[in-house]
Amino acid sequence: MVLVLAGVVPLGTQVPDDADFRQLYDTNRWFELRNAIDGKTAPALYRGAVASAFNRIDEAEKYLRQAIRESPNPHAANEARGLLALLYVRLGRSSDAGRLIDDFLRVEPDRSDMRNLRVVFGAFADRPNQSVPSNQAATFSCRVGEDGVRLPASVNGRPVNWLLDTAANTTLVSESEARALGLSAPGIQGQARDLAGGATTSRSVVAARMTIGRTELRNVPMLVVPDGAPWNELKPGERGAIGLPVAAALQTIRWTSTGTCSTGPLAGSRKGQPNLAFDALFPLVQVEFESRRLEFILDTGNQGGTQLWERFARDFAELVKTSGARGTERVSQIGGSNEREISILPEISLRVGGFDTRLRPAKIFSRPVGDSQRHGNLGMDVLRQASDLTIDFSSMTLTLR
Repeated sequence: MVLVLAGVVPLGTQVPDDADFRQLYDTNRWFELRNAIDGKTAPALYRGAVASAFNRIDEAEKYLRQAIRESPNPHAANEARGLLALLYVRLGRSSDAGRLIDDFLRVEPDRSDMRNLRVVFGAFADRPNQSVPSNQAATFSCRVGEDGVRLPASVNGRPVNWLLDTAANTTLVSESEARALGLSAPGIQGQARDLAGGATTSRSVVAARMTIGRTELRNVPMLVVPDGAPWNELKPGERGAIGLPVAAALQTIRWTSTGTCSTGPLAGSRKGQPNLAFDALFPLVQVEFESRRLEFILDTGNQGGTQLWERFARDFAELVKTSGARGTERVSQIGGSNEREISILPEISLRVGGFDTRLRPAKIFSRPVGDSQRHGNLGMDVLRQASDLTIDFSSMTLTLR
């Protein structure tokens, strides 16, 4: 399950800056941009963008605010404003994001993407930001299986068992589940889109308190989406998905195939060069294929199978031409179910987080599924091949064993 908030800000081309960095920035190639500016003098915009991508929050705020102050005109300042607003959305700092979006729209009132984003987060403008008053390491039983990783949690003091969905831009809850949890206050209506080209209505609510393991969160923003598939196939108490702002606030998430989960600041996680980065509101992971590094959205909510997208087909055109077969696949996400044409490779090998996996078969989708920038969407069919997996948002590493 993947959620795309209406109005994710694309990185524009309004700032005429250092051409050596500009192309990498415009195409969201954060790993390469990080290497390009390392040890060099670079504009504050690029330094802030890289710091945000690799979750260096204080550094990102410093450089992006500097870029806003030093921009030669209001439109150029909006470039940094958009990046900072997305950082705040990712952190659950919706009130801060709302103020920046308002500043953005005063300069560019006709930007429909930002107007749509403002509709979703307008309900949070007068609410406190999400905060984490307590975050300690904890180990507990969880459910790891065909339906993904389900973490036991409490919302406003009531127990739930929700899916971990790192590709959900915010935490999701079905309408009936929201009522059962007392999340019934009317929120501003908006639209949620998925990565299969579908869309559904949503409204915004705030959970006063949420606890996972020994991590306590306050003022957690959530989107309420209509009942129906896939929610009506689940039991009450399971009709929710823990999105990226909550997942990242846990700092580290580890699970084993036998059903043990750990969260909070954990010792012994992988160090060294990051293989994770944030691209706007999505976590990206570097994956190795045929001695090349590819970029996939890390999607623990994807139970339907890893997808290869347009960029993979473009970068490996000869492989697809000689080994691919045509077919169709039904894709079901929050926006509904649709039959999509695909190309099918019998099998490919992917090295993920230091672990060799096999994708059998490998399905290549064209638009409207996915996008043209990433190579695909990495789902649980690949991640479940490891017996032990750690997502560390402090070191920005994914490790499989």
